[in-house]
Amino acid sequence: MANPPSKPQILLPDDLILEIFARADVNTIGRSRTLCSYWNWELGIEEFVFKHLHAAKKRPASIYVHFGVKGRRSLGSWVFRFNVDTGENERLHIPFLRNSQGQFEVIGTDNGCMAIRYSCISHPSNLIVWNPNTDQVTRIPDPMQHHCCICASTYAFLYFPDSVGYVWINIYKKKILDSQSWLTSYSSVTGHWDSNFPCPPYVQGVDSRYVVNHGIVYWLNWNNHAQTSPQCIVHFSIFTNQFGFILIPVEARAMIQRLLICEGCLYYAAVHAKSDSYRWLIWKIEEGNQGYSWELSSQFRGHGSAESPEYLTHDYLITVKDTSQPTRGTQFTITKLDTKNQQRRTLKVLEFPLSTYIKSLNLNFNTIVPV
Repeated sequence: MANPPSKPQILLPDDLILEIFARADVNTIGRSRTLCSYWNWELGIEEFVFKHLHAAKKRPASIYVHFGVKGRRSLGSWVFRFNVDTGENERLHIPFLRNSQGQFEVIGTDNGCMAIRYSCISHPSNLIVWNPNTDQVTRIPDPMQHHCCICASTYAFLYFPDSVGYVWINIYKKKILDSQSWLTSYSSVTGHWDSNFPCPPYVQGVDSRYVVNHGIVYWLNWNNHAQTSPQCIVHFSIFTNQFGFILIPVEARAMIQRLLICEGCLYYAAVHAKSDSYRWLIWKIEEGNQGYSWELSSQFRGHGSAESPEYLTHDYLITVKDTSQPTRGTQFTITKLDTKNQQRRTLKVLEFPLSTYIKSLNLNFNTIVPV
């Protein structure tokens, strides 16, 4: 490891200055690293990256929404970033060239970074990890290039806890008619796809709306395609390479559902919708000696079409609702709901002239984590 550059004369203690920088936004960190070689070094070491990451997770998060235009491919899709506290938004510039024959999907987000899979004429399948705050990009070989190109293949992305190392998970089938699924994983530590082993019979793929908590991936699972609501929650640990599942009680099952993470705990949101009203039930799931317990945490009733819960804290819930009118194109409303007094505030109303839909929606923080 190289020696750090010489330190300039500073009147304040180092610990105090680094604590101030840890509370600064990403743009301030980027500008400060250009001051001299010492600050470029000090603000880029792993210890400070973790300090800034922990501070960022205490600030309001951002929601990354991938919109798509029905009937179009890559050129008809884009990604917006929303601040869940202020409603401020910006369109992100995806770091690769696209053409009318290509397409891309956001696999997931974690620690401020985004995992994307894209394809075009000259590149049939590519995986990248991108930090939109620092514009760092790392490209990763896609194992799908060596599998059956028309077979089901799903992905998940997560960081090791308290680490700058990350993992890609790929669940795929070797042949299109196979009932057996297989899992392979990529680690940024080793730089290649390591494991390759069969999945349990109840695992056929990763649901695109999976959540991550302490190195474990959770997703909703349908055991039978005829089911209208998921029967269990599948989980996979990147530490033990083992699967497990949590049965969903009958009273908690619904046609609209979402897994949420709040301060290190797993929650399950069920939305029961009728023609002119709906009701949310948010359950807290905890593991104990006797298995998993389900505790009803909060509930809410509303009128009109149902909203989709997307981000949960102890104080509020962020929801997304399709409020489109038949003659006015497409409209989405992002709302902030106070879970204590049931008051709501509209953060943003998005209107598009074309027939638009949400391809994916992910929660993230603004960090300087390298990729």
